[in-house]
Amino acid sequence: MADRPFFQDGVKPDFSAKELEKLQVALAAKGLERPDEAALLELAEAKKKPQRKLAYLALAELGSEAAVRRLLEELGFADEDAVCEAFRRFRPEQAGKPLVAFAEQKWKQYENLSLTIGLAFEGVLTACACIDPDTLEPQALKRLLDIVRQAAAVDPEPVDPNNPYARIEAKLELERVHALAAGILRESTERRTRP
Repeated sequence: MADRPFFQDGVKPDFSAKELEKLQVALAAKGLERPDEAALLELAEAKKKPQRKLAYLALAELGSEAAVRRLLEELGFADEDAVCEAFRRFRPEQAGKPLVAFAEQKWKQYENLSLTIGLAFEGVLTACACIDPDTLEPQALKRLLDIVRQAAAVDPEPVDPNNPYARIEAKLELERVHALAAGILRESTERRTRP
């Protein structure tokens, strides 16, 4: 860490030298001197997507509950791909509690018909697939798997019969959700049965 004095207080992103330099420049451009949680959360609000992407990566590496909650807020929106990449690269250790709360919130929105299954769960399931289950508390993992099972059992939603594109989109959306959920459940079962 001696060659990276810019990162202190536990933030040690596994960035390439180029990413690290870009993050330093982005923080400096916003007048932020240190990449602490507050600065990274502020950078995540930047207008430029490359700056937000760097902030998401650093927040995932930081892995605090506040950082994970901020990342989860982006699921289902334009930066979902960058957030999923951050989850895949760094697998934040404290993601369990916020992820369960977020998944429960999305499930309620789906049940209240304010979100389609894809909007409610594609991002949640992608995040679940990126989280290391060994880092979750047993109760959090159990609740998360219960929600994933519920998503896997969802039936097709009624759509306008006169709109063939809506039927196709709804079918594809449901297939993506079922595939993600099935993959998570399969991996969970394989982990439990390994010697």
